Amino acid sequence: MTSHDREARQAIVREWDHWIKTQPLDGEACARDARRFFLEIKARREPTLLDFRSGAEDKWEIVHQWLMAERRISC
Repeated sequence: MTSHDREARQAIVREWDHWIKTQPLDGEACARDARRFFLEIKARREPTLLDFRSGAEDKWEIVHQWLMAERRISC
């Protein structure tokens, strides 16, 4: 992972932490919540948040993996 990608991961996690505080949840956050988060930042066209190399992987899959690795989502 490049330093740019590490910065992108940190920015996504920070944005998630801010976003999740505004969401009504029934229990722990899960993949469905993460998908909604991803679609919202994509719709806002946040170039700095989604400006990372994804190679053959879908950016959603990468964001999902990052949130799982950071234990921000439970599934």
